Amino acid sequence: MQNRVMIGLLLYMLMIGIAYGVIFHAIVMPLFNGQLLHCIFMGIIFSFINYAIAHKYYKRYSSLKEENIILRDNIKVDKLTGLLNRRAFDSDIKRIEKSELYSVVFVDIDNFREFNNKFGHQVGDAVLQNVCKVIKSNIRSKDKVYRYGGEEIVIILRDCNKNNAISISEKIRHSISILDNSPFPNITVSMGVASNIEDGYTINDIIRAADFALLAAKNKGKNCVVGYTKQSITRISNKKYIKTDEKTRII
Repeated sequence: MQNRVMIGLLLYMLMIGIAYGVIFHAIVMPLFNGQLLHCIFMGIIFSFINYAIAHKYYKRYSSLKEENIILRDNIKVDKLTGLLNRRAFDSDIKRIEKSELYSVVFVDIDNFREFNNKFGHQVGDAVLQNVCKVIKSNIRSKDKVYRYGGEEIVIILRDCNKNNAISISEKIRHSISILDNSPFPNITVSMGVASNIEDGYTINDIIRAADFALLAAKNKGKNCVVGYTKQSITRISNKKYIKTDEKTRII
């Protein structure tokens, strides 16, 4: 692409140079008895000088453009896990909402805070990285995974209904549950699944439904996948729950 632009720029500058030579010969040189060939030659030299200057600035522009793209992408990637971050999620939700069919999966590592406190954040970080690798290896290239916050992860499954999303989620859950975490205890995850249009018409509706399904999975005993239903809301609403800085916790 860049080579094509540079060739086009060179041809454009040559045409300008030749036109400059012809015009210069027709208007100015009659006063000095100049020859057309000489004027065209001078025009071509003029065009190469212009091309060299334009090429220098274009290379600088291309370099800055690439740097800006890298910077833009970097601020949307979580450094620890390599997943897209919350900033990227907030930026992508408008495009996600335009999809005709998609599912949202909330993933939460069970008892992760206690695990971190007991074995240290370095071990916890390694666990989080391994969990993310398992998730990425079990989804398609058109799907996206975000680190939503702490140990909570969001998966967007495009062109995927709830039944298929639950099957994919169950495969992920099982793969994580048998992940070798020695010499430390094995890790499990709870997962909540919701889909449009079945569980709502806006992305915020689907996110809320997936979050409720995740709470239902926690309430069910953890290490399971729960698809959103109205019954899951009823079960949760019959319990007391409190808001913390991290998330809603059922008590």
